[in-house]
Amino acid sequence: MPDPVALRPLIRDLHAAVVDLQARPIPPAWGRLLVLLALLAAGGIGFWQLQAWPLRLAAALLVAVAETLLLIATHEACHGTLLGRPRLELVLAALISWPMAWPWFTYRLLHRLHHRWNGRDQRDPERIQHQQPGSWRRLVLAGGAGLILRTLQEALRLQAQHPALRRALLLDGLGIVLVQALILLLVIQHGHLVAYALGWLVVERVAGALLQLRGAIEHWHLWQPQSHPLLSQLYGSRTVAVPNWLNGWLGGLPHHSAHHAFPAIATGRLPQATARLQVVLRAHGYPPLPWCQGYGEALKQLG
Repeated sequence: MPDPVALRPLIRDLHAAVVDLQARPIPPAWGRLLVLLALLAAGGIGFWQLQAWPLRLAAALLVAVAETLLLIATHEACHGTLLGRPRLELVLAALISWPMAWPWFTYRLLHRLHHRWNGRDQRDPERIQHQQPGSWRRLVLAGGAGLILRTLQEALRLQAQHPALRRALLLDGLGIVLVQALILLLVIQHGHLVAYALGWLVVERVAGALLQLRGAIEHWHLWQPQSHPLLSQLYGSRTVAVPNWLNGWLGGLPHHSAHHAFPAIATGRLPQATARLQVVLRAHGYPPLPWCQGYGEALKQLG
């Protein structure tokens, strides 16, 4: 284990490399949000207006893709990097999450613990326990229901140590029940309960599978303590090389090493942060960050 004093120049240089990227004002992602909300609305209207079930299924898939990307945007809201207006981000994140029964306020607190504990503390609420070849497929099949249940399970497990989780669970519970009750009241009044249930199931399956897959790609086989907490975050996360436009739609998550080490960096600046951090690590004789060229190669690394 290297001497902590010997690590100081490296840690200092890593912070210095990205300090300006954290200090600038957050560029609001209104354009992305409005496009996704428009796609969500178009898919929803199509699902209710179209008569042919193949077309309705296509509309439901459009809703699922839009909702997936919106839920990814709520991850940015966890860190205050979506709009640069934290209170507004909280409201938007809840409105996006609660219709799908996603306990966002609970997840937000757990995710902060994940950023502290990834690679260092086995209590990490987002740690993937079983990583045998092919086991990631079970996560994908678990889908959104699996994500929701695991979030609730981890919150209940950690609530004694972190009492704020109890308040978050209560807030999410009340919000989800209220939103679902209002939606069910409307669909029952119009005689569309079965159609709503089927549409919700399609979105849950597709969005949940994509989000589970994303989570597996980010940390698969990388959970290992390093000689410094900052290095644990950098080397405990995977960077996926994608075009900058795709990085934007995916909320900066392809540059997961840089994000995990410096979560205050806005989405559009993460590619630049990754490049700078790689230069510093190389200058100090450290290996490059975990990396794969595109999501095709990332899937192969899952095994």
